[in-house]
Amino acid sequence: MRKNLLFGLALAIGSFAFGQDLPTNPEPGKCYVRCVTPDVYENQEVQIMVSPAYKKLKVVPATYTTVNETVLSKVAGEELAIVPAEYGTESFEVVTKEASQRLVKVPSQKSRDTETVVVREASYSLKVIPAVYENRTFEVVTQPAYQKVVIVPAVYETRDVVITTKEASQRMEVIPAEWGTETVTYKKREYGSSIKVVPASFTSDYESVEVKPAAAEWQMSKLPPADCNSSNPDDCRYWCYKGIPAQNVTIAVKRLAADASSERTPDCDPNNNGGKPCGEGTFTRTIMVKPASTRIIPIPAVTKTIKKTVMVTPPTTRVVDVPEVRKTIKRRVMVTPPTTERIEIPAVTETVKKTIITNETTRVEDIPSISKTYKKTVMTSAPAARSIPIAQKQTTLKTTKLAQDASVVATEVPAVYKTVTKEVLTKKGGLTTWKEVDCKFLTYNDLNINWNLGSATLTPAAKREIDAKLLPVLQTGVSVEIASHTDSRGTKDSNEALSQRRAQAVTNYLIAKGINASKIVSNGYGERRLLNRCADGVSCTEREHLANRRTQFRVLDQKN
Repeated sequence: MRKNLLFGLALAIGSFAFGQDLPTNPEPGKCYVRCVTPDVYENQEVQIMVSPAYKKLKVVPATYTTVNETVLSKVAGEELAIVPAEYGTESFEVVTKEASQRLVKVPSQKSRDTETVVVREASYSLKVIPAVYENRTFEVVTQPAYQKVVIVPAVYETRDVVITTKEASQRMEVIPAEWGTETVTYKKREYGSSIKVVPASFTSDYESVEVKPAAAEWQMSKLPPADCNSSNPDDCRYWCYKGIPAQNVTIAVKRLAADASSERTPDCDPNNNGGKPCGEGTFTRTIMVKPASTRIIPIPAVTKTIKKTVMVTPPTTRVVDVPEVRKTIKRRVMVTPPTTERIEIPAVTETVKKTIITNETTRVEDIPSISKTYKKTVMTSAPAARSIPIAQKQTTLKTTKLAQDASVVATEVPAVYKTVTKEVLTKKGGLTTWKEVDCKFLTYNDLNINWNLGSATLTPAAKREIDAKLLPVLQTGVSVEIASHTDSRGTKDSNEALSQRRAQAVTNYLIAKGINASKIVSNGYGERRLLNRCADGVSCTEREHLANRRTQFRVLDQKN
């Protein structure tokens, strides 16, 4: 129900839209059609390359020339000559007794000094309570402790010392160079190459050119919808914007599969020459196998043994401690002082004599070393080798040189084009105004064409039918629709395709007769528009099925 409502609403909107442009004051029994402004086409010429450009190749052979080539037959070398060493005499001193030291004892010194010692401390006396005294003893250092140094003398011994009277040196001896011969390979002849031309190759192909572009036009349905509520069925007509397919022309063309090329082959291949390089010659050359060199022979040094006094242990000192000297004396000490008025009693002192002794020390005295002068022979200049150059030798050989290798000269062969005329849409047509037409233009007219089962090929009888009924109508300049139908037997998709091929077969025949393709619309409806009850699943006679297998045409508009 909902689907029917939506469909009715769409029809109402479409009817209202078309109704806005309906002709005014129409007369009963008259038919009207919307005038279609035709599409305007113009012919353009398009060039199709039917044969591509390619190259033709021509071989220019290699050229050679003979030249003289100077090669080295003996390499340069050198000989060596000995320059002897030079010697001289120089003096040197050897210490036979090393420098040392000895210690001299510095004795201690005594001195006398006096020191005042309080034998009775100062006090005071009281008139009331006298002081209490007692006698005490204490020690006084009369000689402080000190140290006495005892010298331990150095220890010496005599040793044998080896001295060099003549330094080690060298003498040089020449080892002569060794010479030999070698076989030298040189390029006696150069080889070029040969060139083989491979011509261009082509493949056959086809190129499709669109000579008429795709277009479209408005078409009105023949039958109104079943649910049309208007008393005038034309109010509910379907308007379809039907597409007109493009038309193509197929042209046979050539494609360049491979352009002309060349294959270069060397005139001499080492693989075919026993594995040896091509064009090589040999000659003998004197070479230095081992260059001249020198050998160093060492000359040992000359030595002499002498006696030498060496201090093994240096002199040292030993310290001896001397204790201090003490003396015991007595003195009177106040134990309890008076507690009343005191009377000062001065202290009583006694002078004591003491001896002060300083520590013993040592003083270092240097003992100089004893040296002796000797003479020795020294090498002032080492032996050397002087190089004597040997000049190289050359010889002349004849060789064949490649002046210019083989080459290829290319010639361009231009492409070949074919001109094809195609229609190009320059101005698009469209619906404009209503126009009165003959009512028969709105109805379908049958073409008496009997198609073979499953075939879309026109028979001679079918072509005569088209020539008699349809071709004169199109020659007046009108546009027509070719409609083809099938019965319900078979699938819907196969019937649709079969009817479309049959309608297109009629269209192709008319185009071959000179009718402009823009004036023809071909539609295949399959089994969608059956004229009777013979739908899928319904048993019908062959006569009833034949009524549904039909091809028709109708005029879409009048000529302009």
